[in-house]
Parts: sequence; structure tokens; C-alpha cells
Amino acid sequence: MFNKRKTVAIKYDDALETLDNDENKLRYLISHGVIIQTDDTLELDDNYLHFFENVLEVNEEINVASVKQYVDKLRLNIDSYLAADTEKRKGSFMRDIRHTFHSIAQMTRRNIIDLKRNMEDTYKQEPNFKLKKLRLVDFDKKCVDIAELIRQTEKIMDEQTIFFSSAMDVLLRQTISDVRSGLRESSHSLIDIQKQIVDYLNRIEYQSRLVKKIRQLKYLKDQFMLEENTNVKSVLGERNPVWMEPVVRFTTKVSIDFLRNDDAALSILADVRRQLSKKTLIRQRLLGKIDHEYLDAGTETMRVFNHQEIFNMFNAQSNDLFNFVRLYDFKSDTTREERLVLFLQLASQYPDEIRFTDETRILQNIEYPIILPL
Repeated sequence: MFNKRKTVAIKYDDALETLDNDENKLRYLISHGVIIQTDDTLELDDNYLHFFENVLEVNEEINVASVKQYVDKLRLNIDSYLAADTEKRKGSFMRDIRHTFHSIAQMTRRNIIDLKRNMEDTYKQEPNFKLKKLRLVDFDKKCVDIAELIRQTEKIMDEQTIFFSSAMDVLLRQTISDVRSGLRESSHSLIDIQKQIVDYLNRIEYQSRLVKKIRQLKYLKDQFMLEENTNVKSVLGERNPVWMEPVVRFTTKVSIDFLRNDDAALSILADVRRQLSKKTLIRQRLLGKIDHEYLDAGTETMRVFNHQEIFNMFNAQSNDLFNFVRLYDFKSDTTREERLVLFLQLASQYPDEIRFTDETRILQNIEYPIILPL
């Protein structure tokens, strides 16, 4: 009955079948006020209904009035403590003050949790745009009320200097610290809820305008009056959309109740699991970080000859190219192989500025042609 309290009216015969046709159990619950019978319909008593909602934290009503009562009670207990004439009475009021502070912080946190859940459920599950907008606007007003109660509580802690200077003990100091931290966290959560409500209201407004326009166009199209009463042809003719243009998209979070209770959610969860497993496989295939030794900057020295300068000096003398390179003073140690490579480079780089003869000679098992300057 509690699970279906908002959707299905429980009939007497259906409840009796749930209890294995034991009518004594059902009559016992009715006689003790747990279940209320109206004609052939049964419903859970409001006291038990609110009890289960509080225990399971599924409240649909945001109880701002109870927090206001706690704030008024807190002011009364502080004034009573200051007016008390015995330590025993002061100790009693002090306990009430600590308990009231904790109750304010706890009720504020519960109200914010219920407000966020009800806000998301309303936006995702309410099919009527007008009802959805009305309830979201009401939630926004409740945010303002909760924020005002938080401000009043913080104001009491800041302004009651006489009380806190005379009555501050270890337990009260710890209580005040916990309450301040809890109220600060609640304020931040409240700001996020208000931003989300504004975002939802903007989406509803956009969707409402879009649906209204679509209905008008649908009506004109059914009456064969679309081209006569609109400029749809000229508008579409001026547009040149391509597939790369951005599309307005609104992402909606999946309801927790839907994931828990609907069989259709199994396929969604299976898709999510497959996507996550693919990401895991990709991460496993990635290589590790590059060793820093490979990233360290290094220098490599290369020896380069000035070919033009060497060739000009070759033209200014009468020796052949091979012996000129072999005997040339490079001012630094130069190997036999380096000199041989330079000889070949000069011979191939300046073929039109030197004279190749038919004569060849052999030096240390190397046969070389006689190349002379022009």
C-alpha cells in the first residue's frame, strides 16, 4: 500500500488476497487505525504514511514550517536560559538548545534532499507542462524559504553574544561548529538546486513554445493552408543547413526509481556496462609513460667541410684533386675515409669546373683518376 500510495487505489478484495485471504489480519489493521477503509477502498493512515516517508526519506512535502518552529523554539530557549535563576534550570534549557540546533541542521538537510528529489522527479515524470511548471515554481519558492531560515539561524548564532559568552561550554561549542558546517553545506546545495530549477523552467518554456508552433503548423498543413498563411517556402529557401551545424539538445537524467523498478532499464544498464568495459579495454591497451631519459635534450656534433672554400684553394694550385685532398691541412684530425669521401664529393659537385683525364694511379690499394683544375 505504501509503494502504490500515489498510483493505485487498493481494493478490499485485493488486500485480502495479499494476506492469503486471512480476513482477521485485515480487520485487525483496520480496527487499530493502521488502515482506513472508505467503502470498498483501503488506504494507509496519514500518521503511518508520514512515518514511513520520514524513515525511508521519500518525503514529497517540504516541511519548512517545522524548521521555523525550531527557530522560534531556539529563540525562546535562549531567552529562558538568560532569565533562569538556578543552575539546574539553565542546564535543562542548555540541553534543549543543543537538541534544537541539531534538529534545525537535520531538518534543513532533509528538506534539501527531499526538494532535490521531488524537483527531478517532477521534471522527468510529470507529462503536463503546466503542472510541471507550477510545481517547479513552488519548489523555487521553498528554496527561498529554506534559505531565509538558514539565514535566521546563522543570525541567532552571530547576534546572541551575551548568551554564548556566558553559556559557551565544550558541548555547545562543538554543536555550534557542526551546525555552522552543516548549514554552510546546505546553502551550497540550495544554490545548485535553484540553478537547476531555473534551467528546467527555461527548458519547459522552450519546449512549450516549440510544441505550440508545431501544433499550429500541423493544423495549417492539415487544412492545406500552410503555404498561403506562412512564409515557410521563403524561409526554407534562404536556409542552407549542413549536417555539421549544431543541434539543440537537452540531456535529461534517468530517474532512480525508473532504474530500480522498470524492466526497460535493464537494457540501458547493459549498454552503459558495455561502454564502460570498452573504455577499460582501451585504457589497458595504452602504453605507459615515456621514460624521461628519452625526453632529455641532447646535442650531437657533426663535422661539415666548406666545399666552396676547399675547391677555390684547389683551383689556385697545380696538384691533382686526389693528392690535394690527401695532403690538405684541415687544422684538425681527419681520417683517411673522410678525405676520400670529400674527394668524391668535390668531383661530383663541380664537374664543369675541373678537367677529368684518362690517366689513373694507384696509392695504397686505391685506384684514383687524375683530376686537374681548368
